[in-house]
Amino acid sequence: MLKEAQGADADHIGFIRRLLTSETYLLRDHLLRLDSEARHRRFGHDVSDDFISRYAAHGADFGNVTFGYFVDGEVRAVAELRPDILIHRSGAEVAFSVEKPFVNRGIATQLMGRVIRTARNRGLRHLILVCLPDNAKMQAIARHYGAELKIEDGSVIADIIPQDPDYQSWFSEMLDERMTYFQSALDLQKRVRGSPQL
Repeated sequence: MLKEAQGADADHIGFIRRLLTSETYLLRDHLLRLDSEARHRRFGHDVSDDFISRYAAHGADFGNVTFGYFVDGEVRAVAELRPDILIHRSGAEVAFSVEKPFVNRGIATQLMGRVIRTARNRGLRHLILVCLPDNAKMQAIARHYGAELKIEDGSVIADIIPQDPDYQSWFSEMLDERMTYFQSALDLQKRVRGSPQL
């Protein structure tokens, strides 16, 4: 768990869990809250609200895994794992986004660790992260996990090679999965309590 360090966030504790297939609306709402700069960093170009809604609707497509950083039932950062046979037959693309009040908290680094563990347990051999050349933070996170970086067509491409799965990686994911549904129910209650009454 992560505790926010300052301001109004100081009393809030966030945690990471997988989004259920029924929770693509949480991914959508998070992406819609991103400012224009964050959207540009996430998608590599400017995107509209309509584009985001259509994109998020595919978050639960077969093979996709999305982890969210939750605070008070709302997703404030995500890591998306999207298999793509056009990149590597045994690989996937990974992408991150963090809402502005939650940057520089180490959240993306923790999300990356969770994604890498998932990739290990699914036998993926390559995780591909594409980011803009000026996104030094994301490049630093990729290097932290041993990525090889190269520049292609004006973008920086990081290739992370996960280790083979072991008992610890399997067991930790199994424990997290057991908590996912319980935490999802609690998050739903928080959102319902926070909704305006008609």
